[in-house]
Amino acid sequence: MKKIRVDLKERSYDILLGAGIIKSFPSILAERKITRPLVVIADNNFLLKNENAIKEIFREVPNKVYWIKIPGKESSKKLDMYGKIVNEISSKGIMGAPVIIALGGGVTGDLAGFIAATYRRGVPFIQIPTTLLALVDSSVGGKVGIDLEIAKNLLGSFKQPDLVIADINFLKTLPARQIRNGLAEVIKYGVIKNAELFKYLERNVDKILAVDKKALERIVYECVNIKARVVEKDELDKLDIRIILNFGHTFGHAIESASGYGTLYNHGEGVAIGMVMAAHMAVKLGEFNKNDFFRLKDLLEKYGLPTRAKNIEREKMLESYKLDKKFIQGVNRFILPEKIGKVKVVENIPVKLIMETIEEYIGK
Repeated sequence: MKKIRVDLKERSYDILLGAGIIKSFPSILAERKITRPLVVIADNNFLLKNENAIKEIFREVPNKVYWIKIPGKESSKKLDMYGKIVNEISSKGIMGAPVIIALGGGVTGDLAGFIAATYRRGVPFIQIPTTLLALVDSSVGGKVGIDLEIAKNLLGSFKQPDLVIADINFLKTLPARQIRNGLAEVIKYGVIKNAELFKYLERNVDKILAVDKKALERIVYECVNIKARVVEKDELDKLDIRIILNFGHTFGHAIESASGYGTLYNHGEGVAIGMVMAAHMAVKLGEFNKNDFFRLKDLLEKYGLPTRAKNIEREKMLESYKLDKKFIQGVNRFILPEKIGKVKVVENIPVKLIMETIEEYIGK
């Protein structure tokens, strides 16, 4: 088992990483003296394959456990689902504040975390990510929220987990598309902060796509460590440090929104296209080497990720793009690569270049 500490003073927490670590869940709770009732908000897709094994582990804890199943789809991150779950928790007659546990992917973690941030003005929160995307990205850092029809994550908060339990073995049961979904974020970390990780991804495509345990544990550790160190320096995204984690997300979120939140393009696929579009603009601005652009594009394609979007209404995408939370007083802001392993924030990119990029990569 590896332990990564996220040092945020009174909000500090541990990320426990390893293959089979979920089996130690009862002892982990006991060591940390967590005795409150547990409300487990669980991805139904995950439970379909793992329910018996997981519930057997949870039966070993002395805590009272309440289970709430949700569809692990972006469409679950809505106000009506939020209200439904909060009402369900309230109706269970739980005395005092429970611990909310997210058992699932990024959608489950975002929704459960937003509930933990707002129910009774905040209750303890544990993340147990079960997808590669959640392991390397969304389970760490405290950003939680739900979507509105017009754009993603418009209602949100910061709620750091009290603990993250990251079990690599969960990845064995994931469909190939879900592995690729997470690999987009892994590639992002290589571009923004770790050129050696990027090279490792280039050299080990077959091994990683075959869900090799050692290879995945290495890349998950590298990504989580990068994110932990960035979050420590800029927890609330106020200092233009944490913003680099959004490389590819400006266009990526707009693509997700315009395509119906996961029905056509999931998060990782949107980010993959968004990274190529941002890199394309960086090349046009003279900020990024053309050879590195093709290294990025080729790597995404080797992992089976899209590098342009089809069947998207550009007008709908532009509506969401204009609501991007990184923009300040109407001034656009993008994270653009300078080289593999380093990015920077660029403001006020010419609208003509942005529109040309959309024309190039977003088609009907």
